Amino acid sequence: MPTKIILDVDTGTDDAIALMTAVLHPEIELLAALSVNGNQTLEKTTENTLRVMEFLKRPDIPVYRGCELPMVSTLNPDRKPNVPYTKKSDVHGDYLPIPKATIEVQPQHAVNYLIDTYMSANEEIILVPVGPLTNLAMALRLEPRIAQRIPHVIIMGGGHMIGNITPSAEWNIYVDPEAARIVLQSGIPITLVPLDATHAAYTTYDQAIAIQNIGTPYAKAAASFMLERIEGYKIFDKQMGALNATPVHDALCIAAILDPDVLDDVVECFVDVDCNGELTDGRTVCDVNFRTGNAPNAKVALSAKREKFNQFLFETLSIT
Repeated sequence: MPTKIILDVDTGTDDAIALMTAVLHPEIELLAALSVNGNQTLEKTTENTLRVMEFLKRPDIPVYRGCELPMVSTLNPDRKPNVPYTKKSDVHGDYLPIPKATIEVQPQHAVNYLIDTYMSANEEIILVPVGPLTNLAMALRLEPRIAQRIPHVIIMGGGHMIGNITPSAEWNIYVDPEAARIVLQSGIPITLVPLDATHAAYTTYDQAIAIQNIGTPYAKAAASFMLERIEGYKIFDKQMGALNATPVHDALCIAAILDPDVLDDVVECFVDVDCNGELTDGRTVCDVNFRTGNAPNAKVALSAKREKFNQFLFETLSIT
């Protein structure tokens, strides 16, 4: 039986590839996609998610609109001047360059969908948030009992030794650090896939061209997103740009569902988030040396197997 999952996305280019691999792979059943503000405004992330579902000819997979703003971090505009993200991104752009969606978002809010789904579920459904964690945190605040109903959460977010929006913080956690702290304190079994892992699993220009040469519409679209990201990283991240490569962050979580061995140097440790540091607001603090004495609350992948991940991308995007 395929593994049932729900994807919680702030759809830009890497979220789109995660959605594509989740839909295409026969061993995964994507039950729904939830949108959240993050890479772009909620209007754009929702539209982009709908575009991907329609492009994949899967209008039967419902899309639910989630939270438009972080829980509290934007109440002081001096604290989070970049949120909500409204300018054009060097990596994601605004709207995905695939046809505009004609299918519609579901009327139910994503938070209510999460609560209803998990409180009534009689089978395991893995939750895969690859954007800010606002939807899940709000669901936990509204109905704390869902923490006992969610078997596993695989999060793309955070960074142990790498930041990407500040020297200390990764974007998804930075956008809504309070939400991340709520999730980490929930008791749900968590696997955290931070920048340390996704940057180790980067995709090169040549690998993107190999995917493009598969020749199917899905492979060509995914490759175009990768190539756009590679150009963006030459501006956004000089070290990655020098490799002529890009991380495809969110799709690594999909690969890890199918083969956990794609993640490397996995440490079970206590993880928290700094919610008010002058220089470290939004930093993911992974106690890999067990200094706090706190019990572990997550498995953290500090690296990943690059060739194994890129083989997953190539093979999955070859499926027609």
